Amino acid sequence: MIKNLSQLKKALKANPRLEITGHCQSDYVGQVRRVTLANSVGFYSVMDGQPDHKISRANQGRGSVLYWSNAPFWTFRDGVCSLFSHEDHTQEHLIMAFRVLDDAT
Repeated sequence: MIKNLSQLKKALKANPRLEITGHCQSDYVGQVRRVTLANSVGFYSVMDGQPDHKISRANQGRGSVLYWSNAPFWTFRDGVCSLFSHEDHTQEHLIMAFRVLDDAT
């Protein structure tokens, strides 16, 4: 189980799938994505199994990007990794929450 930002960065380098459990845009909740690239700036993800989806085609096919931000903006609870726009970790400031589903295949 991922417990901090350092562990998350390492886990996402393996290009796992993730499930969005919370998002500032509610229609994204429930999406399953595959990480395509994780680097020192952030990570990119595409819609798993949907190469023609607009999210999958974004950023020259790397997918949607989420920048890391600083550790105080993150929480790690019960397997869910959450990024907030403010150190006040409330639903109002949630950017995205997700669960890493598996290792890369």
